[in-house]
Amino acid sequence: MLIAALYNALSFTAGGIRRLASPFAIILRNRAALKHMSELDDRTLADIGLTRSDLITASARPLYSDPLLVDPFAARRRIHANDLNTLARLPRQVSEQTYCVKPVICSATPAE
Repeated sequence: MLIAALYNALSFTAGGIRRLASPFAIILRNRAALKHMSELDDRTLADIGLTRSDLITASARPLYSDPLLVDPFAARRRIHANDLNTLARLPRQVSEQTYCVKPVICSATPAE
C-alpha cells in the first residue's frame, strides 16, 4: 500500500514537471527553427511567405515567449492600412464622363 502511494505521488510529480517543461521545450525547438530559417536566403523565405524582417521581429521577442507565434502578416497589414489612409486623404479627380442609360438618352451626370 505504501509503495502504491509512493508510486502515485512520484507519477503525479513527474507528470507535473513534464507539463511545466513541455512549453519550454517547444520554445527551445522553435528558437532552433528560427535560427535555421535565418540562415536561408531571401528567395527561399519568400517561397514560404516570410521576409527577413519577419525573422528579425520574431527573434526580438523575449526568451520566455515562442518566437514562431508572431503573425508574419501584421506588419504588412499595418503598412497596407497606412497606405489606405493616405489614399483616402488624397483629392479624387472626377472625370466628366458621359453616362448613357439607353443609347438615345445620354447626359453628363449619372442616371438615377
